[in-house]
Amino acid sequence: MDISTDTLVERVDKLIHVHEVAPEWGSPRLSVTPVSMAIQALAAETAALEDAVREIAAEVQKLADRDTSHPD
Repeated sequence: MDISTDTLVERVDKLIHVHEVAPEWGSPRLSVTPVSMAIQALAAETAALEDAVREIAAEVQKLADRDTSHPD
């Protein structure tokens, strides 16, 4: 995992591409997109979501480790 000054939200947004343009031909969300193309796109989106979940889990783990190492 790279060290970044971006916030967790910014890092996750980059991973899942939340600022993409509206769906166009080739988008898995359009009924005119061929099934094989839609599956490929959905697989890529799933991989991006997996990366985002790992990023969030790592951040939560760091917070948990920090919290248990400094008891009140």
